[in-house]
Amino acid sequence: MTVTNEEFPVKVNDEIYGPIPVKRIISDVKNGELTVEARFWDGVDWIPVSLLLDENERKDEVNLWNDDNWTNEPTERISENGPPLPASSAWEDVERKGRWLMIYGDHLVIEGGGLNREDLGLIMEGEPRSGGIPMKKLLNVTFKETNKGVSIIASSFHKMYEVYSLKCQVSKTDSDEILKELKDAEVRITSQ
Repeated sequence: MTVTNEEFPVKVNDEIYGPIPVKRIISDVKNGELTVEARFWDGVDWIPVSLLLDENERKDEVNLWNDDNWTNEPTERISENGPPLPASSAWEDVERKGRWLMIYGDHLVIEGGGLNREDLGLIMEGEPRSGGIPMKKLLNVTFKETNKGVSIIASSFHKMYEVYSLKCQVSKTDSDEILKELKDAEVRITSQ
């Protein structure tokens, strides 16, 4: 925490002292002259003086609310070459590098791959080019075999009565896995 020249009233039990400079409050807490139960007035509310200490100096307090041992350090890194979300299942588009079809929670997500000419047309029409659709909101998912793999088109409602589709092309083996997962989720499947 950055120490400033500010001064605050300090409350210990029902007694109010000060205003006292921040440096002195911190010093008194560190030396044990001011208990951690003391509070300072920030202009809105009485705040525990221990919040003026660095996080390292108040580890016990931090650990009280940190039951799951969450830290600011990422424990799972998403691979630079992997899907853009930590999805339970993900398959890469065989035509557009960096574009992925994923199952993320209860959503079917098609994301990544930069912009192409078709995307520009969708953007100009105000249609989404990528995103997630809740499984229960999918109208249908169409599988169409092509010479490069299987084209997958996921359709849902966009506005009141308008339908939009997200598209991706995956390998034949990936399409079999996707088909199985979507059938397990009871999504309507069509093929062309």
